[in-house]
Amino acid sequence: MDKVQRLGFVVLVLCGLHLANAGVTLEQMEKAGDLVRSICQPKFKIPEDVAMNFRKGIFPEDKNSKCYVNCILENMQAMKRGKFQYEATIKQSEIMLPDDIKGPTVAAFKACKNAPDGIKDPCDASYALLTCLHKNNEAFFFP
Repeated sequence: MDKVQRLGFVVLVLCGLHLANAGVTLEQMEKAGDLVRSICQPKFKIPEDVAMNFRKGIFPEDKNSKCYVNCILENMQAMKRGKFQYEATIKQSEIMLPDDIKGPTVAAFKACKNAPDGIKDPCDASYALLTCLHKNNEAFFFP
């Protein structure tokens, strides 16, 4: 099974959980995140240590790193062509996130709703959203 097929499978599983009105565990989120990361990381030549540092809130400001963030957020359907998919992201988060991170994450999405507004470059817009989410979410998670 290639990476695109595996991503499709993960999306189907997550959709199945959504239909069953069941949230995912942090471990399931990490596995899904690893799959998305495996698509975006080689595309933008992000070393493993740099990719792992994103989970710790260490965000390089170079173009490839910003486009890596955009790739992750677009694959998670939180961004589309530089626009934050706010309503869909809130709805998905309220249904699928584990209870212990749901509240802070939804609050951060609300606080950062306008973070990418007015930024024309999709990579810069995604990076602006990411940095805002990190600042506003004590339960920050990034694949």
